[in-house]
Amino acid sequence: MFNTKISKVLSRLEEQSKRERLGEVMIPRPEMMLAITLDTGMFFNITLKAMRAKRILEIGTSSGYSTLWFAEALMQISEVSNTRQEKTIITIEMDHSKIERANKNFDESGVKDLIDLKEGQADDILSEISKNYHNENYLKNEDRLFDFVFFDADKENLRYYFDLVLPMVRVGGIIATDNILYPEEYRPMMIDYTNYIKNKPNIESVMVPIGNGEELTIKLA
Repeated sequence: MFNTKISKVLSRLEEQSKRERLGEVMIPRPEMMLAITLDTGMFFNITLKAMRAKRILEIGTSSGYSTLWFAEALMQISEVSNTRQEKTIITIEMDHSKIERANKNFDESGVKDLIDLKEGQADDILSEISKNYHNENYLKNEDRLFDFVFFDADKENLRYYFDLVLPMVRVGGIIATDNILYPEEYRPMMIDYTNYIKNKPNIESVMVPIGNGEELTIKLA
């Protein structure tokens, strides 16, 4: 059964995002949610449950809408397996006002114990996470690798983020990338990104035409 507290916050955020997309509220672009769509959230939630995911990395928190879909999946997985999970989602955001909003949403949803929200530039934080993984031999420990990574941040750095993150993903893990189809202004960068990753060995990648377009990449070896 879907968590009631999370469902309530998701409904509120979905209504806000819908009004922004329809232009019913005038908000400066830097303050907009720019969130994934409802069907995308449901798709990822089911995918994570099917994968029995334990650890998630998200680049681009915004107000925490997508993060809450991830957290709900991890909570249900934890309940079914009767395990306790803490700080199993790392999410990165550079905008302090969005971080404050996200934290309020996490508090209201009762999921803050699951989430490690890091403030700063994604490239700096990812480099530090990568360094820690190598120093602590996490890459040899399957339980410390990420099951699922979500890119929803600055599009011009996606190729760099992908190369940095891929070694930290378990075999069978997924990297999902938002905005492959929309908005149109991102298309050249997203085409460059998808062409780049599809030429890499030991992965398979497919575009799923849901929401704003999601590129799903599975690590094969």
